[in-house]
Parts: sequence; C-alpha cells; structure tokens
Amino acid sequence: MGPSPWLHSRRFDLALILGVLALALLLGGVASRSPALFAGVLLADFWLLAYPHVASTFTRIAFDRASVRRHWFLLFGLPPLVLAGTAGLTWAGGVLALNTLYFTWQSWHYSRQSYGIARAYSRRAGAPFGRDRLSDVIIYGFPLWGLLYRSSQGNHEFYGMPLHFPQAPTAIPVLIGAVAFSALTLWVLRARRAMARGVGVSAGHTLFVLSHVAITFVSYVAVEDITRGWLFINIWHNAQYLLFVWAANARRFRGGVEPERRFLSRLCQPDQVLAYALVCLGVGALLYSTLGALVDRSAWSVLPLVLVVHMTVNFHHYLIDAVIWRSPARRRP
Repeated sequence: MGPSPWLHSRRFDLALILGVLALALLLGGVASRSPALFAGVLLADFWLLAYPHVASTFTRIAFDRASVRRHWFLLFGLPPLVLAGTAGLTWAGGVLALNTLYFTWQSWHYSRQSYGIARAYSRRAGAPFGRDRLSDVIIYGFPLWGLLYRSSQGNHEFYGMPLHFPQAPTAIPVLIGAVAFSALTLWVLRARRAMARGVGVSAGHTLFVLSHVAITFVSYVAVEDITRGWLFINIWHNAQYLLFVWAANARRFRGGVEPERRFLSRLCQPDQVLAYALVCLGVGALLYSTLGALVDRSAWSVLPLVLVVHMTVNFHHYLIDAVIWRSPARRRP
C-alpha cells in the first residue's frame, strides 16, 4: 500500500477530522447556552461517547484470547494498583489533588492522542518532511499555552470542585502562545513553499493539525469558563478516538475474518460499523453501570468513593493507551 494523505479513506478521514470538529463545536456551543443544556450535553457525551471510547480501548487488548494473554497485566494487575494510587492521592490531598491531577493528566492525554494521530498521517503520507518537528511544537505548544492561560486566570474550580493551579504571570502564557503561533506560521509557510515547488503536502495531516489548533484554542482560551471550555475538547477527543480505533481495527483485519479472532475480526469489517458502535456502547454502559451499582452498595464513606472509582477508570485508560499505542508492533496492526 503506497503513500496516501488519508488513514482510511477520504470520506472517513474528513468525518474523523472535520466532522468530529463540527460536532464538538456544535454540542459545546449548545451546552454553553444554559446550565440545563450543559447538563444534557454532558450526559449525552458521557453515555454516547466517553464510556464507549473507554470500551473501544479493550477491543485492542481483551476481545480475543491472544490479546488477553499478552496484556494480562494491563487487564488484571494494573487496575488495583491504579485504584490504590488514586485512593491514596485522595486520602492525602483530598478532592483538590484528585481533580487537579485529572484535569492536567487529561490535557496531556489529549495532546498525546493528537500527536499520535498526526504522526500516523505523516507516516501514511510517506513523511515528506521527515520527522516533522514543527508539527510537534504545534501539537504540544497550543495545549501548553492553554493550560498556562488557565493558570493565569486564577481558576480554582473545575466541575464545581476545587482545582489548584499556581497562578502564572500573564507574560508566561503570552510567551508560550507566541512560540506556538510562530511555529504554526512557519509550518503554514513551509507547506505553501512545498506546494509551489510541486512537493506533495498531506491533506489529512494538514487538516488534522489545524483542527487540533482550533479545538485547543476554543477549549482553553476562547471560552472563559474552564468547565464549559473543557466540554468542547472532551467531545472532540472521545468521538475522534472511537473513529480512530475503529479504523486501526479495520486495517488490522482488512484481510477478512480470522478464525482465531472470529468475533472481533467480523465486528471490524467495513459493513459492521453499526454493530461495532453498538458493542462499544453496550460494553461502556455495562462497565459504568456495574461500577455505579458496586459503589452504591458500598458502606465505605471515608473517601468520595464515586469520584475515586471513576477517576481510577480514567487513569487506567490513560495508562493503557500509553502502552498499546507506543508499541511499534501495535502502531501498524
């Protein structure tokens, strides 16, 4: 398979990049209209996107025997360790420490996803510029600018819970923002010069990086309220991850149904997209409903158990992603 500007197909990739961006901007804008609408969009985001996006991770490590054997520690050994660490952090630092870790780690998680997808586009196109350091600066620079901007605002609350950011002097986010925009300007000028010389520029990579810049700017800078701004990028991240993982699984099983992975390989065929989505929706709903039922039956009231359990699932998901997408054997399934 030769170089291509697209990961899967032009139609699919435009949905992955522009469709997901439009969805996040639309739903985030609706949620910003009133507290009632925010609650409704947040609920839909959780049940239709966030929970299924966590479930989709397990299609990579738990839907066939070979994957379970290979990733047994991630599935069975890591969760109690993450739970113990999350509970210990909450015991020592309270909700303030837990909420702060969640917001900052999630921002890093979003950036890493964007970095990974941008690299996938670059490799798919044949990496005309080699290792694209300018793209890397953009991918990481804009979220860093956003976090420092939030810090300079003096925000002390996220989701109605305490949040700790040392208040950065205004000059620091201004400086980082200038670096990020300078990198973006140089990157655009380089692309224009390449096109003028007849050197191919990947449309997929270009559109994706620009979508990352747009959603980061809206979420961390343009929207003044930190919680409402977060919802924009959370919708974007969740929907994008679902599509990206499906595409990775589709490439993995592009040869057809495999006897040793019959269920997953059949589920990942192009004509089974709806079935795949429903399975992720069902697994996510079952996972979080079960956790909710277990928490409701617990008499442990020393810690905010609901928050600890849900954060444990999130942190576990971040760690799994950091492992399975870094492996060279797993990057090109």
